[in-house]
Amino acid sequence: MLELVVVGGSYVGFFAFAHIFFSRWLFQDYEVKDTGVFSRLIFCVCLACSMSILEVVIFELAAVLDSETRQLVWQLDLVVLAFLIAYLIPFVLIFTLAREQQCRRRTALLLATTFELGFLYAFWKLGDYVTLVQDATPQPTTIAWFVSLEAFVSRVSFLGVNFMAVLSGFGAVNGPYEYMSMFWRTVEEDDVRCLEKRLRQNLEMVVTKKKRIVVERRYVASTETTSGRANPLLRLWHWVSPQESKESYLQNVQKEVEILETLSQELFLEIHAMRELQKRAAEMRTLKGRFFNLIGYLFCGFCLYKMVMSTVNVVFNRDRDKDPITNAMEKILYLWPALASWINVRFISDISSLTLVGILVFTQTRGFLIMLLKVFRTFSSSVSNNSVVLFLAELMGMYFVSSFVMMRMNLPTQHKRHIDAVLGPIDYYVYYCWFDVLFVVSALVSLGLLALVTMSKVSRTAIDSFTLHDKYP
Repeated sequence: MLELVVVGGSYVGFFAFAHIFFSRWLFQDYEVKDTGVFSRLIFCVCLACSMSILEVVIFELAAVLDSETRQLVWQLDLVVLAFLIAYLIPFVLIFTLAREQQCRRRTALLLATTFELGFLYAFWKLGDYVTLVQDATPQPTTIAWFVSLEAFVSRVSFLGVNFMAVLSGFGAVNGPYEYMSMFWRTVEEDDVRCLEKRLRQNLEMVVTKKKRIVVERRYVASTETTSGRANPLLRLWHWVSPQESKESYLQNVQKEVEILETLSQELFLEIHAMRELQKRAAEMRTLKGRFFNLIGYLFCGFCLYKMVMSTVNVVFNRDRDKDPITNAMEKILYLWPALASWINVRFISDISSLTLVGILVFTQTRGFLIMLLKVFRTFSSSVSNNSVVLFLAELMGMYFVSSFVMMRMNLPTQHKRHIDAVLGPIDYYVYYCWFDVLFVVSALVSLGLLALVTMSKVSRTAIDSFTLHDKYP
């Protein structure tokens, strides 16, 4: 009875949190229409099951609930996520996109069904090109095996590991760049005022050119009306031998306005970023700012360590079967053998593993939710809210399932067996190797792109070459 209360209370709490996150953070400035209720339900169920998986990992280390109950909850969560990720969300997403393009309901159903069949076929064939289960395990090609939990977890985890590795590689580069003061630009007040003056001039140019467009269009309309009434022969002459009208000129001016408006947005964002840097530089002189700067240095060291160790893992093909805590304890006991008689190594190892996994669960969940907010607010203006929510739910399910698989590496051996009983004979070594390779590649690409974007942003907003014709056309 107590186990039922704990499991049921966890599901209710996670679903309530997902609903609050959906309503108050994700959609605080937006409105969901049409299939919004269904999209909300899918998103909340996906987030609740994803968080439940990671919660049971902590329960596994803390010895909360029976082993059979924990495995049952894991299986239930994975079955629900399998149905959502592989079957329901892709179908509903394509159906929603088709309906938004004014397709008929029958046409939208046909498109969604066709895409779902193609998606399932590609999902099936993924196992033929990448070894996702252990070589000694036979892989039957029956439909029953395809819809099994093992087939789903192995394929979704592979896709999610790609997603995780790209995000982790970008975060390993962008995190220190954002949070360490040594990478911040020195912002002078004169530079900010110069950009603000540039922005005001740019806005004046936009207003002037828009006024010119309105005046010219009124003049063209009145001229055509007056010439047509006063002299029909002149109107016929313009029709037979048309002269260059001002329409092409107005189109060119309109293009210039669009370019200037884009530049105004970039200038505004640059000014906002510079003001934020000034504010953060002022906070850095306080005790709180120095503490967070120290945390930033530690985080930078961890990112560098992660990049180096991932490179070493790829180059030297290191064994990843031992969790970090056990590996560290073995090295400590090797250096100080007498330490084993003074402390309870098993107890400290379990507590350390629980703490490490708890930190990983918290940071991964928090980081992914923050990323969801950024992605939604970036694409919600160009794509419908329902489509963005369904796409994020698909990514979220893949991310947390692959996190569950990858987190196995951080657990002691006795806890790994319980996860293996749920996931089956998955070849975890493939995921670890693939993650390290993509992590290193993503970090290097992110480093190059970050340098390129920084230089292009400076060159784009540093030019101050307004001519008299630009300002007063």
